[in-house]
Amino acid sequence: MFEDEVIFQVSGSTMRSWAVKGVGATVNSLPGRSSMKALGAVTAESNPRFHFRFAPVFNQETFEAFLRQIIRQYPKTKIHMVLDNVRYHHAKRLQTWLKTQKKRIELHFLPAYSPQFNPIDKVWKATKKASIHNRFFQNTDHLHATIFRRFNRFQGNPCSLRGIMRSYVPDKL
Repeated sequence: MFEDEVIFQVSGSTMRSWAVKGVGATVNSLPGRSSMKALGAVTAESNPRFHFRFAPVFNQETFEAFLRQIIRQYPKTKIHMVLDNVRYHHAKRLQTWLKTQKKRIELHFLPAYSPQFNPIDKVWKATKKASIHNRFFQNTDHLHATIFRRFNRFQGNPCSLRGIMRSYVPDKL
């Protein structure tokens, strides 16, 4: 399972698109830096499973709550989670909790500055492309509802993740 965090801005993002020469599109944006944060994890298998949790901040407490959520989803399986080296992934209090859960979950860290090895980054990119590129959001509630629908689509339809995860899942022999 691969884990990472993401921030979605209310201001959205603009992306190049096709238009008739001389006629362009305008994407409105409100001033400010309102955003929403999410933690996510995806399995690398033929039917990928996606898990997420919205959080007000990224820290040891919200990360531990996410890990607890994941453990509840897999009661009979030991989880091997691959993730980056952000500071709160190594927090002392978290390490203490992980020692009590070593039969349930084990963390494996990627080398520094190597997001290309984490398939959840492709999930974030696909989410942004499908949900927030060239879109106007009036507030964080509107953004939250849009992202929540996309995440639920990933959870309810693993096929929607299959193409994104294709390069990380070995072909059947």
